[in-house]
Amino acid sequence: MLFKRISLAVSVALNVLLIGYLFVNESGFQNYQVLKADLAGLSEHQITLDERAYVLSQEIRLLQNDSDYIEKVIRKRLGFVKKNEILYLFPDDTTSTISGAHE
Repeated sequence: MLFKRISLAVSVALNVLLIGYLFVNESGFQNYQVLKADLAGLSEHQITLDERAYVLSQEIRLLQNDSDYIEKVIRKRLGFVKKNEILYLFPDDTTSTISGAHE
């Protein structure tokens, strides 16, 4: 009976010391909090990347299957025009287009 009480007291004291060491040690609880905050930030970044990947996959599907969308992209990004069309470029336009190119 005395041995059980001594073992219980030793194990409780050891647990208290280990918990105290966890809070005092520089790689303990404070490091856990930093890592937890980093994980939250990385999770948010992962969500943003997943949303971007979804948008890009939709655009890939459109570029593979939709000829009207392909034409729209070529006209907007490259500045292509059809015959008998005139492309007007204004100085405040921030998009980079090539003027006067024909299909």
